[in-house]
Amino acid sequence: MNDYQIFSWIFLAIALASQKEPIDYKGISMIADGINHSIPNEKEIRQSIIYLLNNNLISQIGKKYTLSEKGNLLYQKASEGKKPLLSIWEYIEIELIDK
Repeated sequence: MNDYQIFSWIFLAIALASQKEPIDYKGISMIADGINHSIPNEKEIRQSIIYLLNNNLISQIGKKYTLSEKGNLLYQKASEGKKPLLSIWEYIEIELIDK
């Protein structure tokens, strides 16, 4: 996978997992595995979190993460209608590339 595929994968995992409360690395990894049937390594999660924080798409609360207002808007736009999860992921990836 390229960087933007990984960033969008981790973003989507955070979006799905943090709807009720912020999520930690372990939770991100579990949800990401459910999305892609692959467990992200620590480097992929760490680099994605740095990218997503630097682009104001997520917020950090202690050692946990949740969507920022900007990230929430992106996720809402990506998930409009009844799209399959992989289509939402692809939409997010395209949006990140176009930044």
